[in-house]
Amino acid sequence: MQKIQQIFIGCPFLSAIRKNYDRLKREMEDETPLHLILADTTAVSSTDYLLEHITTLIRESAACLFDATGGNPNVSLEVGVAHALPAEFLIALYTRKPREQKIAEANLAKQGEVKPIISDLQGRNRIEYKAYAGLKEQLTGRFLGRLPYMARWLEFKNRKASMVPHALRIFQDLRSSGRSVRPRVISTLDGTGILADDLLGVLSDAKLLVVKRGRQGGIYYPAK
Repeated sequence: MQKIQQIFIGCPFLSAIRKNYDRLKREMEDETPLHLILADTTAVSSTDYLLEHITTLIRESAACLFDATGGNPNVSLEVGVAHALPAEFLIALYTRKPREQKIAEANLAKQGEVKPIISDLQGRNRIEYKAYAGLKEQLTGRFLGRLPYMARWLEFKNRKASMVPHALRIFQDLRSSGRSVRPRVISTLDGTGILADDLLGVLSDAKLLVVKRGRQGGIYYPAK
């Protein structure tokens, strides 16, 4: 089942690139109800299990972002899976290159050996960035902001700005445990003057979470 809050990210493990996505995950999860999943394929030794693992994560995600810098084999595999499912995805390219790499690529180009981004995907919609700020700005403005769940959050944020910090604490709880409960919400709101039922009611009306009653009750991400 697709998780409307989940975003899958596939990127090379080069420190200059990976640090951008580690930061992106921290900031987006601090600022929004989204849950970003960074693929860790280096620890998976079985090719069959790798395919199954990646396919499941991509299928469950509302959208995917793939950093195709350098034509990384694992990222290429992930793009292929997303393309075949099909899944909503965007390509990103880090364009700031060290001097040595620029010289090497120039020499290859002179010899007619130019490496493609990922085979047959040069025309695919993508973003190019030289620094983290450009990556985050383009990703949120051109891609994530158009997702239905993110659009609901942005509308809520505009209408109920004073409730945003308290709502984010609930989503942190949902990401870590899969659910929350009313007593924990009451505890986080202690001293704020905001009632748990009021906050949960507004978030439920905005379709940002679901409150279930009974023995299996609790607070959850919505299914759609």
